[in-house]
Amino acid sequence: MSVTDVGGDKRIFLRKASGLIRTASGTDTFIYNLGVVSIGLGVGSMLYYGPAFYPQGDLVWGCIIAGVAMALISFGFITWTVTLPRSGGIYVFGSRILPPALALTMSLVEITAWLFYCAIAAYWIVILALAPMFAGLSLLTGNETFLTISTTMLEPWATFLIGAVILLISQVVLSFGMRFYLTLNKWVFLLAMASTILLIVTLAMYTREEFVTNLNALVGPSLGVPDAYNAIIASGKEKGWGEAGFDLWQTILVSNWPFLPLIGAAFSIAIGGEIKSVRQSQTIGMLGAVFTATVAFVITVWLAYKVFGFEFLGTAVFNTLSGEGGLTTPTDPSIALLTGILTGSPLITVLTSLGLALWMWMWIPAMHTFGVRAVVAWSFDRVAPAPLATISEKYHTPIIAITTTTVVNLIFMALFVFTPWFSRIVILIEAAVLAWSVVLAAGIFFPYLRPELYEKSPIANKTVFGLPIMTVACFLGFIAAQFYFWTLFSDPNAAGHDPTQVAIVGGVFLIGLAFYYVMKLIRRSQGVDVTLAFKEIPIE
Repeated sequence: MSVTDVGGDKRIFLRKASGLIRTASGTDTFIYNLGVVSIGLGVGSMLYYGPAFYPQGDLVWGCIIAGVAMALISFGFITWTVTLPRSGGIYVFGSRILPPALALTMSLVEITAWLFYCAIAAYWIVILALAPMFAGLSLLTGNETFLTISTTMLEPWATFLIGAVILLISQVVLSFGMRFYLTLNKWVFLLAMASTILLIVTLAMYTREEFVTNLNALVGPSLGVPDAYNAIIASGKEKGWGEAGFDLWQTILVSNWPFLPLIGAAFSIAIGGEIKSVRQSQTIGMLGAVFTATVAFVITVWLAYKVFGFEFLGTAVFNTLSGEGGLTTPTDPSIALLTGILTGSPLITVLTSLGLALWMWMWIPAMHTFGVRAVVAWSFDRVAPAPLATISEKYHTPIIAITTTTVVNLIFMALFVFTPWFSRIVILIEAAVLAWSVVLAAGIFFPYLRPELYEKSPIANKTVFGLPIMTVACFLGFIAAQFYFWTLFSDPNAAGHDPTQVAIVGGVFLIGLAFYYVMKLIRRSQGVDVTLAFKEIPIE
């Protein structure tokens, strides 16, 4: 027979109900998405890499371009998640219209990227927040103990152990259930957002003259120059940093850096089956996160340019990364360090650094949840082992799936810290964007190819220029996703197309295909036809 016979009850899915419950409000959804965007990390990475690698790129316009594109992608996914309001990310959508093997493979590529970035976030908490915080405190107070702590944290084993503890905390948080996680997430969000507001207010209150004076006093002696600010700029130009100006192509390329964090604005597609009032909550959650983050990015970038200077930001980081021996700050010129120098305040240094750490923390359980919900969705459809869908009756959370993905996170963390090649595999997120674009393309045709499912959608009667709103939204989202796939493909700094990295992504695709067909054969030997599940809306 093609379905499971349980006490005379023939089932297509693993069981009648998922065991997950709808606990997330519109506010929870907004905070979940904005946490994955991570305003603090987004600002930090943009100001670090943007001026250094794209001297003729306009980052303010880059933020706006990225914001518009991500709003279009979110629009497409809103129509998907309203039509199929279940947890599991793009697997739930793709498996109902694409060949199931392709849908599962793209889902595997996607969650591999997100679990990989869980490990990166734990790594960055150490490298970009905690270690620079202690180095900044040493610079501001003259206490060498702080510098020793910073140096020790950057040792590989110390970095791994701290990162591993952070990843295990994510395991504990998620194990207590979605309600506990969302409540904790609200408090972390408030603290992280307060740090961003503090940063914006601080930048608005100070001038470039004050920054130059403090930088020269604190950094000048160690560099052996009286005017450290202009010496760093001159050194960068001498070592090869390009001339500042405006170039459209560089502006498009620099927009990759705000786009990458903005991808998080659509992450609530992973928890669609746990959101109340899906249509309203997902719209507020996704588009609200895009708008809020884009506004915060534009304001902070503009203020940072005003206070620190575009040329200084570009040359200080360029000299740090180029390996040409140019003059720069004693430790990485991160936004937290520069703000500490600007104010001369150890307290501001600590608050901005911890705020950055909190924003990065918000990545981890959210991306972890995405991976968990995807493998649980596979299991419900019988294309993954049944234990992965085991749900705790007390906490309504999939403990085995959480533990399994935690192990993957720890493996990624070890590979990231202890191997030189793994830290360069940034192309995974580019592959995830490609997978998103394929699912959005499928959404263009979903109302026509699966009308029996689309007719049940609350947006089934809504049209734009006579076309189903889902068709229009997914078309626009597909164009935006494809635009950024090729933009990332063309930019070796943000992603690129290194042959080794492309081969690794290809290997993940092959693993996904093999996994699907092996599971299909196993289920067939058990009398289960897994393809029947893909004809139905997934269980709730």
